[in-house]
Amino acid sequence: MKNQSDAVSRALELWRTSEYGVTVTDFLSPGEKSEVYTELVARIGNGIQRCFFWGGCRGTERGAAVFLPEWEMPEDPPRHALPLDTERTDFFAAHLAANPHLIEEIPIVPLSVRGSGFRSLGHRDFMGGILSLGVDRAVIGDIAVLSESEALVFAAERIAPFLETELTRIGRDAVTCARIAPDPTFEVPRRFEEIPVTVASPRIDGIVKALIGKSREDAALLVRQGLAEVNYRPVTEVSKELAEGDVLSVRGFGKYIVGETVGSRRSGRIRIVCRKYL
Repeated sequence: MKNQSDAVSRALELWRTSEYGVTVTDFLSPGEKSEVYTELVARIGNGIQRCFFWGGCRGTERGAAVFLPEWEMPEDPPRHALPLDTERTDFFAAHLAANPHLIEEIPIVPLSVRGSGFRSLGHRDFMGGILSLGVDRAVIGDIAVLSESEALVFAAERIAPFLETELTRIGRDAVTCARIAPDPTFEVPRRFEEIPVTVASPRIDGIVKALIGKSREDAALLVRQGLAEVNYRPVTEVSKELAEGDVLSVRGFGKYIVGETVGSRRSGRIRIVCRKYL
């Protein structure tokens, strides 16, 4: 998979050529989006306003950087607010809905991947089945699990025909893969498991410990090894405090949204309601 400097170089190249028409990168992770945004602001300043991050519909986390020429720019777009940039994404979705010719110039294809219904399939199953075909992660966007047997997969146009013909099994289950055409204002549904945790403080090591059921030492080691990310950026400082709304990822254990503190105990410990992505 390309590294972040490759993503920045490609984005700069496409920004320059977008003077003549719409240009689009491969899918970027939220961390890569932040990196591309930061570097482009430093190098092109207000030119970043011609860049929209788009994953195929509203609510996606992975997304391509889409660069519009001046004549395709909407009036008064919201300013960027990464990493997830909800307001700007919603604005761009409405712009696409009003200008369907633009959708045809963005090579992102939504695919419905549907199992038999006799086996329960999760995000890891769908992801594993796709990547087992030798597909580069950069050409796959979000995979939204709609039910125990169906997922919505966003793919680059150039890989979609391959997936339509070759993606026939997920694990031990037979699947079908077909293109669909959702309205750009459609929002990806998210499923969560609510996990309340009781901790001494909002430090990352304590919250990781409570969420994954490991010792404080094991949790601290995961953080020091760079296996935890906050808002899609690696964190190695075990004393970092998390805030409501932070997205915490722990490699091998999942991704969580840090919720509100709902109360404290006489012992001085606090209770935080987190949500785990399913």
